[in-house]
Formats: sequence, structure tokens, C-alpha cells
Amino acid sequence: MKILFSGDALHKGFSLTASVVPSSAMKQILQGVKLEVADNCAELTATDLEVLVKYRIPAKACEGEGGIVLPASRANNIFREWAGNEEISVTVEAGHCTLQSKGGSFKILGDDCLQFPNITKTDVTSFVEIDGEILGKMVEKVAYAVSSIKALSIYSGISVKIFGDTIIMVGSDMNRLAVVKRKVRNPENVSMSGIVGVKCLAFLQRFVSECKGTLMVGMGESQIHFIGEKGEVISQLIEGKYPNYDEVIPKNNDKKIEVNRDELLSIVRMASFVTNDEYRVVEFSLTKNKLSIFSSAANVGEAALEIAAQYDGPDYTNTFNPDYILDFLRASDCETITIELGEIDDAALFKTGHEEINVMMPVEWK
Repeated sequence: MKILFSGDALHKGFSLTASVVPSSAMKQILQGVKLEVADNCAELTATDLEVLVKYRIPAKACEGEGGIVLPASRANNIFREWAGNEEISVTVEAGHCTLQSKGGSFKILGDDCLQFPNITKTDVTSFVEIDGEILGKMVEKVAYAVSSIKALSIYSGISVKIFGDTIIMVGSDMNRLAVVKRKVRNPENVSMSGIVGVKCLAFLQRFVSECKGTLMVGMGESQIHFIGEKGEVISQLIEGKYPNYDEVIPKNNDKKIEVNRDELLSIVRMASFVTNDEYRVVEFSLTKNKLSIFSSAANVGEAALEIAAQYDGPDYTNTFNPDYILDFLRASDCETITIELGEIDDAALFKTGHEEINVMMPVEWK
């Protein structure tokens, strides 16, 4: 089998697929990327047994059919160096692969592609459609709130719920909650929901940058399946039932303030400079048409900052973790941020005008 690729196409496709490959694995073959050629089409496959990706790359010429599992890291390094070359030739025979391009060649041992594991497609039968770029941006707007503690299994993933023409993603670590809603095309009017691992959705952000256009999304009892023009992604769902996020969103916060996103981001970031790793807290103080932020730390100093705000309520003071606020603001692309506050022990609600909200609990001032 011999196949000819452009250097750029092979590098981009292989690099994308190889990003799923685990850095260590009980089976050596899992640290490889399977290259298969059939019907004049080249397909790359990789998996860590949780996420599986298949990605098709265009071939300039093709002779024969077959396949091999290439060592992901080593082959990726070679293709990266040759990315600017006009052509890369890949020849597979007798358990090894010869790579040739301008200036040289490599002969690399590979594994039998028939031994490569696969994630069997099980119970995904219905799909909705959404623009891939929109889906990727949704992930960005909630992933920061997901727990990094694996013991909190359901909170280490993102809740995805689809009904009617709406898709909702929710991330939480039990101290904060991020929610984003968008529209989908759902001609069969199906409903589906599940908890998706962050690794799958983080990879999906890269996938949609290369596989542009409409993405088909389907979920079953145990899997989620994404299909694009150039490939597909299958992932196991996290077992468990995600709590009803709507019960956490405060409904009676009566103090409403509107501020410029960039200005708020700037003063919260600056106030965070005068905190320490053990105690991350800034004080929010509201007076008429002004938001003031104060921070202090022993053996560090203190900061007092303020910005203009649309506010006409009573004076109010509360304290929050600056990192939580900064995460939300960095993920937001809206010019104006609306903050709704209640009593001192109540959760605060941060909103934009694009169906994005963030709920966070105040932090006790020590």
C-alpha cells in the first residue's frame, strides 16, 4: 500500500487524532494511531478506550489498500517537521512503514491494525444538528467550572441536555455553576441527556476547528456520538444523574448591577494580585452607580479599586473568590455583565445577554 499526502494535511490530521492518545497505557498499541486506506480514502483512528476519534484526510494519490498502527509520538514529530513539504509518501509493507519526503526518509515499525481496539457503537440512534463552532464555544463557557476531583464523578463532567430546539450545557464543582444555552436543529423532536467527560469535549473543541460546518450530535444510555464532514468522535458517558441545576439558580436576588466586562475583568484581576494562595478573596462593595473592590493579605498589602456601574439600590458588601469571577469573565464575549445579588449568604448570579449564567457562592472574609 502506498499513499501520497500533502505535508500540511497529513500533519494537521495526524496531530489532531494523536491528541487523544494516552501518554501511558497498559497496551502499547493504544499509544499508536491507526492508518487505514480503503476505497481511495485514508482514515486515522485513535482511542484511550474512553474517547475514540476517526478522521479522514485527503490523499493526492493512492495505490492498494491496507493499514498499520503508527507510534503516535514518533510519527507526529516527523510529520510536524515535514508539515511545510508539498508531499509526503507513506508506504506500508510487512509490518513496517516507510515515510518519504523532500530531504529524506524514515522506516518505522508499526503494529497490526487488526489488533487495534475499538469502541463499539451501541445505542445512539437519533441525532440533532448544530454548527460545530457554536458547540465548541459552548464547551469553553462551562468547562472551567467542572470539578477536577475525580471522586466527584458526576461533577467531573459536563451535563448535556437536548430537547426541542434547545441544547443546554452545565458545569459545576459545587462551589459554582456555569450554564449556557443555544439552539439546535431537531427535525425528529428527540430528547436526550447525559454527562460527558471533559476530555471528550476539550478534544471536540480541536475537532471542530479542523472539521468545520454542521455537526450531528446523538446520545444514548452510555455513549455520545459526534459526526462531522471529515470524521467522528465517540465517547463513553459518565454514569450517574446530574442534579437539577435550575434549583440552584437564585430567583429572588433583588440587587441588580450592570458593569462593563473589560473594566470588571481588569479590577478583579488587579485586586487578586494582593491575595495569597491560601486565601483567595476580594470584597465587593456597591454604592449608587459605583462598584468598589477591596483585597488584602498579611505580609502582602492591600488594594482598593473602583469602576462605574449602573446601580441604584442600597449599599451592599460581600466577598467572592476572584478566580471564579475571572474564569467567567474570560469565557464571556459580551460587553455588558449583569450581576444579581441577594442576602449576604445567598449565591450571586452573573449573567450575559446570550443565555449564559454563572452562579457562585460568597466566600467568608477571615
